Amino acid sequence: EWCPPCHDLKAHVFSRTDFQQKLRQFVPVYLDGDAEGAQQAGAEFSVMGYPTVVVLRADRTEVARIAGGMDLGSYADVLDLALEGVNPLPELLQSLRGDASLALSQADCRRMAYNAWRLDPRAEADAAALVQSLQLAEQRCPRDATAERDRLTAMAASLAASAELKDVEAGRAPSPRLRALLASVQALVADQGRSIRVVDELVGLGDDFFTVARLAEPARNAELKRNWFALMDAMETDAAQSDTVQLMSAAGRLYAAKALDPKGVIPPEVLARGRSTLEGFLARKYDADARSGIVNSASWVLEYLGDDARLRELLKGELATSRTPYYYMADLATLEERAGNKPEAIELLARAYQESQGPATRFQWGVLYVEGLLRMAPQDEPRIRAASLAVLGELAGPNRIHARSRGRLERMHKSLAGWSKDAGHGATLTAISQRWQQICAALPATDAMRGECPRLLATGRT
Repeated sequence: EWCPPCHDLKAHVFSRTDFQQKLRQFVPVYLDGDAEGAQQAGAEFSVMGYPTVVVLRADRTEVARIAGGMDLGSYADVLDLALEGVNPLPELLQSLRGDASLALSQADCRRMAYNAWRLDPRAEADAAALVQSLQLAEQRCPRDATAERDRLTAMAASLAASAELKDVEAGRAPSPRLRALLASVQALVADQGRSIRVVDELVGLGDDFFTVARLAEPARNAELKRNWFALMDAMETDAAQSDTVQLMSAAGRLYAAKALDPKGVIPPEVLARGRSTLEGFLARKYDADARSGIVNSASWVLEYLGDDARLRELLKGELATSRTPYYYMADLATLEERAGNKPEAIELLARAYQESQGPATRFQWGVLYVEGLLRMAPQDEPRIRAASLAVLGELAGPNRIHARSRGRLERMHKSLAGWSKDAGHGATLTAISQRWQQICAALPATDAMRGECPRLLATGRT
């Protein structure tokens, strides 16, 4: 209910007639992250992010995983591909790596190009292998599948740049693989006729890519910046994209300008253009679902602008109208903490936790509250103990300690262990451990986490 990209998907994709028509050939299942057993299902299907759209066969084998933010006409096309009786993607990946002569069909190439790899923790766990697979797919795609091959190249370049960023910043040369990907993306961005067709993928290249490009090939920075800005200009008015994606053109200009500058300074004219684009989109009228996505994109733009005052104004405005105001309280708390207003930040986090709804959501916002206390009031042991015990209580019940909730549990435990390491607080950790053992002991035998549960918060586990 609180997830802006979920509302954006609802506003721009699920509302489309072509998507609805294609969906009639499937059994559509909507699973809210707070529904009973939802986190267990998330673990079964490797779903960690909201929203994740997974296409399954009747035997629960995954055929495709669909990302948000694609050009609007592609969603129905991806559903078409899932109806063609193609091999599941894990099998396709294995075949790509094992058979040097394998050529991808048009359908398999398109599925590889439009799959939401960044929403699959199984694939992202080994970034190097994923980059290799994406490159293999690009090489084995039909030669006339230009857009699909360009998408695969952009994805591979983004992942490879992030993987090698620290090495390149330390003065090491990019690997031959990364250098080749940098050249391919530079050529793609220079060809606007091609790049506009995959701009929804390119805008996600991220500042890691542009930082690596600046350090690896400084002589080409001016050319890259010029071509990238021209592409962002075209993206801003591209009717194939939703308003939410169009607005991200402003973020694209800002993060690229900052990363391409040796001192990380965004030129005044780029700042002014970003602000103008932002205010233009915010001035439009949207329904509640579309507004949620726009505000989410606007928040990214304002972060790059460094305009905390405008961001605070925007978020406070959403508190009065949003169905889930606690979502914005957490972001407001970040702004207050950044401004040095720690008491206000803590109270916002406490209020967000108190007002949140649903077991997984309450646990997620509770972890934010506990972590905020550990950062900003580490000396307030009684409050930290009370908050930690209350937040753990959100997991009391069957099939809750999975997927996102389990990840946040381990993160909270790591933070608590770090807090205790230097300053003691053994009594508080003991109380937390005892409460956790009670929660674990109450799990039914049918809960897959019953055996592992007691070890998750074991002493010394970090």
